[in-house]
Amino acid sequence: MKTFLLTAILAFGACSAVIYTSCNKATCRNSATCENGGSCTSGDCTCPVGYAGAFCQTKLYSVLQYTNNTFTPITITVNGTTQNIPVGGKTAFAGQAGTVANGSASTSGVAGSLGVDNSGGVLGLTINWGIDTTFPNQDTLNIPLNVGASYFYLYMVNTGTSSILDFYVNYEFTYGQVYQDITVPNNGVTYGVGYYLAYSSSSVQVQRSDSKVIWQAVTVPFTNNQSYTAKFQ
Repeated sequence: MKTFLLTAILAFGACSAVIYTSCNKATCRNSATCENGGSCTSGDCTCPVGYAGAFCQTKLYSVLQYTNNTFTPITITVNGTTQNIPVGGKTAFAGQAGTVANGSASTSGVAGSLGVDNSGGVLGLTINWGIDTTFPNQDTLNIPLNVGASYFYLYMVNTGTSSILDFYVNYEFTYGQVYQDITVPNNGVTYGVGYYLAYSSSSVQVQRSDSKVIWQAVTVPFTNNQSYTAKFQ
């Protein structure tokens, strides 16, 4: 009995003296045990902001980053928050990893891009995207916003002797015909106009202030984010 009691006392003393043993159920022995940049303090992992768990293995939040690959600014709304993405720019939304981001994004040509006085408002077709993406376990998920190959962005240059009063894109097409009652001045400036449906026989037909009607075929490669520059003399 004496031997048994002495052994128990010695074992208890050993557990009290040694920190990193199975007796105190330490989480970590050194900072290398902790994941995602965590540090080992008194046998437990201290996690950096954004991580949790015994070994800092659980990502609390992550980022969805959207890139504007189009020709016009994009308005995007994710989980009730709205931001604008300039051409070639990026914007990001943070959320808890594993949760779903819902929302929408859109872009279009606008009459103001012509730099002239007109009441056209939105030009061409509006491009829309639905947002339904899960926040990832990694830090950032990059998502490009592209305009599909079934559309093209129209630029116009007028170097003729008269202004363009109005024009059609895809004239007399059952689907895709768009009439634009706007003025394009004859100043040789390249103007961004808007998005239109792309067909193998797409066209632009303009009426000038001298009553001339000019037609031009549109040729595109049918790739994402394609454009066509219509030049009128």
